[in-house]
Amino acid sequence: MKSFVCVVLVAVLVGVNALTEEQLKKADSFAVECLEKSNGVSSETVSKLRSGDFADVNRDSKCFVQCFLERAGFMDADGNLVDDYAIERLSLDREKSKVEALVKKCSNKMDDPCDTAFRAFECYYNGKSSLF
Repeated sequence: MKSFVCVVLVAVLVGVNALTEEQLKKADSFAVECLEKSNGVSSETVSKLRSGDFADVNRDSKCFVQCFLERAGFMDADGNLVDDYAIERLSLDREKSKVEALVKKCSNKMDDPCDTAFRAFECYYNGKSSLF
């Protein structure tokens, strides 16, 4: 399941085509770390995230996403999204102007870093079709 979680999150954020095998392994290690820190993130929850079902996401799931985004460089330790990095990574195999528009749309700081991370993840998931 740990690899599955990694692939789900990475595919949403940067796309599988943009990653090398080494980068996927690194992302997998981030997912493992964050799963170990998480409280009660289940395979059912991950499956819902994968399918875009965000209706019943709880704080633990949001904080798992926050941990992953921070470890992957999409969020800093203070809970701020790192837009320049997101644009750089997402633009590897996509049109930069479209990526910039999506990143701008999805970069909304909330009061809680877990909420910020999850809302960005949800926004990227829902907006990824605009990149093609």
